[in-house]
Amino acid sequence: MNFELHFLEHDVSIAEDTWTALVTTGSDTTLANVRATVLGVLERNGAFTVEDSNDQVVRRIETAAEFEGFMQEVEMQRTQFQQDQAQ
Repeated sequence: MNFELHFLEHDVSIAEDTWTALVTTGSDTTLANVRATVLGVLERNGAFTVEDSNDQVVRRIETAAEFEGFMQEVEMQRTQFQQDQAQ
């Protein structure tokens, strides 16, 4: 799977459709790599954003704690998607 992260000075962003694909069908390793990258940006006082096709921010995360909560949601979505695919 190919995906792009966009780095802007101290921040990083990803397209919403790319994020959705990564969360649902991306490998565990790829998701872990993105997670580590985003956490590195957040630890340096940057922000992580998910943007729609018009480059509008649909989700903005500014702290590692907020991101960890977001990733817990992602893990639940990922598990649900995998269960649905198994049926």
